[in-house]
Amino acid sequence: MTARLAHRGPDEEGIFEDTLGFRRLSIIDLQGGSQPMKGCGNLRLVFNGEIYNYRELRASLTDHEFRTQSDTEVILHLYEERGAACVRDLDGMFAFAIYDPARRTLFAARDRMGKKPFVYRHDGTRFQFASELAALDRTRTIDRTALEHYLAFAYIPAPLTIYEGVRKLPPGHTLFFDGQTVRIERYWEPVLEPGEESAEDYAEQTKEALSRAVRKRLVADVPVGAFLSGGLDSSIVAGLMSCFQPTRTFSISFREETWNESAYAREAAARFKTEHREFEVTADAVSALPLLVERFGEPFGDASAVPTYYVSRETAKHVKVALSGDGGDELFLGYRRYDAIARMAALKRWPAPLLAAGAVVLKPWRTNYGERVRRMLAMSRAPLGDLYADLVSVFTPSMRTVLGLGSRVEDVIAGPFSRHAGDPAAAAGFADLGTYLANDILMKVDIASMANGLEVRCPFLDRDVVDLALRMPTALRRGKGVLRTAFHDLVPASILARRKMGFGVPLTEWLRGSLRPLLEDAMSTLSARGLLESLEIRRLTSEHLSGAADHRDRLWLLLVLELWARRFL
Repeated sequence: MTARLAHRGPDEEGIFEDTLGFRRLSIIDLQGGSQPMKGCGNLRLVFNGEIYNYRELRASLTDHEFRTQSDTEVILHLYEERGAACVRDLDGMFAFAIYDPARRTLFAARDRMGKKPFVYRHDGTRFQFASELAALDRTRTIDRTALEHYLAFAYIPAPLTIYEGVRKLPPGHTLFFDGQTVRIERYWEPVLEPGEESAEDYAEQTKEALSRAVRKRLVADVPVGAFLSGGLDSSIVAGLMSCFQPTRTFSISFREETWNESAYAREAAARFKTEHREFEVTADAVSALPLLVERFGEPFGDASAVPTYYVSRETAKHVKVALSGDGGDELFLGYRRYDAIARMAALKRWPAPLLAAGAVVLKPWRTNYGERVRRMLAMSRAPLGDLYADLVSVFTPSMRTVLGLGSRVEDVIAGPFSRHAGDPAAAAGFADLGTYLANDILMKVDIASMANGLEVRCPFLDRDVVDLALRMPTALRRGKGVLRTAFHDLVPASILARRKMGFGVPLTEWLRGSLRPLLEDAMSTLSARGLLESLEIRRLTSEHLSGAADHRDRLWLLLVLELWARRFL
């Protein structure tokens, strides 16, 4: 199992009695932080992540004798003193497990937002857990509900995995195993309760909270850098970092100008006086796909995993830790779809025939976003939660039915709209926090970066920043208005003024060009597997390659599914 995780921890291996294994990426206390770490009463801990308030916690644990300078030992002593409640005091990103050999019990936990992964399997006689699915023994039986989620949303949400009998520990949850049964409990969940402070106060609090969040994430005994895409969020993080220390920044570029943000990244790097490096991603870069399929261990359909892998690979040549802007869009409502769902709520007052006519007019609109808007107009009388689920879906329910599936999985997205019906944009952002952010964005960044032995830290997901954003009025959050106000004197004006671009890749061109042979071969073998309806797979492929329609996202999901099946089935 540890051999299968060697890429996550290339610096050191540790084993305790054939019971716990660990691969270490050394960040803090390089000499003394080895794992599995022993505590009092023979407890043993394995821990992936970083605890940013470990020095303050250490100072409060006056009755304990410390043998190291690591944050790992702080978790052990905190657990000895407070038991399962220790997780409430931890400020950081983590997935850890504490084994008690005397009682033969295991306690495990995952951080609030889901930065660090934890997968497990209990077959009735043996309990296994790891950071990645490939380290576990697996059945070859597909969980069809998980497959349905994957085709709908491009990821498989916790607690599901693609395998029956294998599960993910959800963010903000603890796990207890007594040798016979597994018990899961939630210890934290986000609360959306906007306050009534002034816009100026919220802007100042945002500036202070993010400044603190960046500063605490610079603590390391190894070099630290930052991803810099040229967007607002990464520019804020890199800019704040440059206020505290000389900064190295890293970005990617594309030959296809529609997807290329490198000019903005260079402008921000010049403004912040960073040591900047840039790496170009081409269709040839998808040669990394088999490796990514191996690391994810299950189908994962976000194509931006490819450039994330490559920017992580280049960054890891220079630093061991990188800061990113992940979480800014979900917390400060930066995606265009938040405006779309708010407008749909307003359009519900319009006559149904008029909306239906709009859907017909938009039918020839062949962009991905245009197609989704057309679908929403066509189902305008549906509940807002269902409308939003449809907007973020790759394969809609009717499309999945044609593929031979058809179970309803939309409730995982639609749920928050029943609690926040009067504020659709806030409800959509709230839904994304627990679904898209945790299961797509954070999973992608963790797997792609740790595949290269690089740790990524996210200041926007600091617990104080999250709590502040969730008590902020939606009007201030939408379009990242409060961020633009708070950091108008830090970020270049051109970046403050630009629209959200998104960290995508030119899939349409790639799939019709250099990736066409791989696509055609994969769709042929997937059609023969019997997992999905072969006629529909052939139709989607034919329409995309001929230019009759743009099915790039759907075909990418099917391509990754087939590559996963080749490797693991």
